[in-house]
Amino acid sequence: MMRGRLRKIRDKIKDGKSKLLSAWEKLFRTHYGLRRFTYKKLADATKNFSNNRLLGEGGFGQVYRGKIHGKTYAIKKLKRLPKKMEAEIKILSTVSHQNLVKLIGYCIEKADTLLVLEFAPNNSLKYHLHGNQGNQVLEWSNRMKIAIGSAKGLKYLHEDCPHKIIHRDIKTDNIVLDNNFEAKVTDFGLALFFPDDVSHLSITIAGTEVYIDPNSGGHTSQETDVYSFGVVLLELITGKNTRINGTTIVDWARDPIRQALAGDHTALVDLKLKEYNREEMNRMIGCAAACVYKPFNFRPSMNQIIQTLEANIPVTNIWNENDSNYIQIDT
Repeated sequence: MMRGRLRKIRDKIKDGKSKLLSAWEKLFRTHYGLRRFTYKKLADATKNFSNNRLLGEGGFGQVYRGKIHGKTYAIKKLKRLPKKMEAEIKILSTVSHQNLVKLIGYCIEKADTLLVLEFAPNNSLKYHLHGNQGNQVLEWSNRMKIAIGSAKGLKYLHEDCPHKIIHRDIKTDNIVLDNNFEAKVTDFGLALFFPDDVSHLSITIAGTEVYIDPNSGGHTSQETDVYSFGVVLLELITGKNTRINGTTIVDWARDPIRQALAGDHTALVDLKLKEYNREEMNRMIGCAAACVYKPFNFRPSMNQIIQTLEANIPVTNIWNENDSNYIQIDT
């Protein structure tokens, strides 16, 4: 008799869990437009997470290419389970912009946490700048398009989405491209899933330690994104990686960028670029300098960067002759 009662209790608990899961499923599917996938479904889609399907790997996990019902997705397998995952997914489901990778669905089963994301077929910006491309060169018009598109995605995260989000990991790996070289910023959800401890006073971006004032609120955090974006602009301008002969691209560029701002692009601009619009290049150089060399509280907003790149405001609004003092050449 006791066993029968225990069985009934277990059945009620199981039924309650099933109803709760069904309620979550209905909420995410109908209200948030997200789909809950099983681990098996995603394992099958990626050929059991085969290395042949691996798109990339970072500190938070691996991204695989997977096909579900004939459509290709990027499936990110997180290395650890974040707290309040369901709540964070709710926030991400409200984020929608043409220059951000869209969250399609998710899987939470025991210790396994996965995100199903929109797939960008034209690989990452890092691949096009630094990958094995043979004789292929990323044209200047596409570099400008990528800079403006990714800046618009960041502006949306900082200023326009329902929940303001700081990316905190802007780099060429996390800017992916469609077949028309339209940029889409990815991994922005990890800023929510893995927040830094408030006691951390600095982060490292492209090998450079960047100070964060813990009392300054979100504004300073936004400026770390701006600094990182400036590093991306330097990569677009120079075609070089973030490390050059044992130093960072920011330190390496100090002297060449001084020359470029004075009108001589020779030492700074990517030698593989046979043609480029000089006026557009000057705007991008000014934006890069303002992002990485100005003190954090004087850096431009993403909106100012967009307006400068699109020639809606003069570059002197964010970088002028007086700002040259910010470029300190190490001796």
